[in-house]
Amino acid sequence: MDIAKELIGRAHELKPVVAARAADAELNRAPLDETIADLDDAGFLQMLTPKRYGGYELHIDTLVEVSRIISSACASTGWVTAFYIGHNWFHSVLAKKSQDEVFADRPWQRSSAQIAPNAKAVKVDGGYEVSGQQSWSSGATHATYVFFTAVHMVDNAEPELLLLCIPRSEVELIDNWYIAGMRGSGSCDVKVDDVFVPDYHTVSFKSFLDGTHFGATLYESSLYHMPAAAIIFFEGMAVLSGILRGAVENFQEITETRIATYTGSGVASKPSTQMRLARGCATADAIDDMLDALTARTIEKSARGGLTLQDRAEIRMRCGLINKLSSDAINDIMHGAGGNSFRDDVALQRFFRDANVLRTHAAMDFESASEMYGRVLLGLDPGTPVL
Repeated sequence: MDIAKELIGRAHELKPVVAARAADAELNRAPLDETIADLDDAGFLQMLTPKRYGGYELHIDTLVEVSRIISSACASTGWVTAFYIGHNWFHSVLAKKSQDEVFADRPWQRSSAQIAPNAKAVKVDGGYEVSGQQSWSSGATHATYVFFTAVHMVDNAEPELLLLCIPRSEVELIDNWYIAGMRGSGSCDVKVDDVFVPDYHTVSFKSFLDGTHFGATLYESSLYHMPAAAIIFFEGMAVLSGILRGAVENFQEITETRIATYTGSGVASKPSTQMRLARGCATADAIDDMLDALTARTIEKSARGGLTLQDRAEIRMRCGLINKLSSDAINDIMHGAGGNSFRDDVALQRFFRDANVLRTHAAMDFESASEMYGRVLLGLDPGTPVL
């Protein structure tokens, strides 16, 4: 059996189920419990887990395709799905002792994460004491582990950034997820106060970003030699492409039956509507093609010797570009969808709000990605560690 094709098929089967629950997920401010159970049961979450722990050890192409399909039904659920899948890769590049513990009973966890270094780590015997509050911890409401990024102050040296894995039971969730879009993602704040994290549940953030983490010494597969950018930004790009596809599909459904208020004629006969649909569909197809080509090229380069700094910068730039193209296309569609498309019970307005919230995502911002990529192309320091 081709497990990748099987997982993609399950995503297609779940798509209408997830779409039917999207409005309730917004009201819940997180995916519904039954949706989380469906994601667990579908086997999505272990697709990037090493085979030694019972995972499928697939690659980012399957992550992209499954996340894109789910996102075309509900952006919030797709976002959490992509994070949960990708963050099992996070676990897989920590020390072996950490993986032995995390994957002891099953080949996957549901882990939230935030990579901005908002927490503080103090070195103690055997590990670190970590304190701090982090925002935007998507999927935290159903998480079993939470990744924190913390600053460790080192005497007479530059501060060290650390990625730390903490059981959800030791983390406080702050119920503050009230926002215009991505409402169903459960991206609330998470907080710890002097929580002890053993050394084996930590990894240098620099090694996490450049691919010299523990996974590079533990596994032969190029998947575990990749830098974090090859996971993080592909999670995001999959969701962005899925949001546009869902918006286009919904716009076409609306257009096929919509009647103009003042003329009584079908809106589908209007050239402007036809052109909006054509532009949206063509942009969705172009983004899918761009993402699939970048995914294949990234897998190939990783297998041939790894990703360079410029490769990593390009990945972030493409993510920023897809973010811009997707939200611009959805905004164009929305401007011709009619006032009724802004009603709460219409899926199109949800895609519109979700896309415009993600347009402001710091790591996927088009302007900052453009500056960073331009600096790298000119041989300058990228000006940011997040690559």
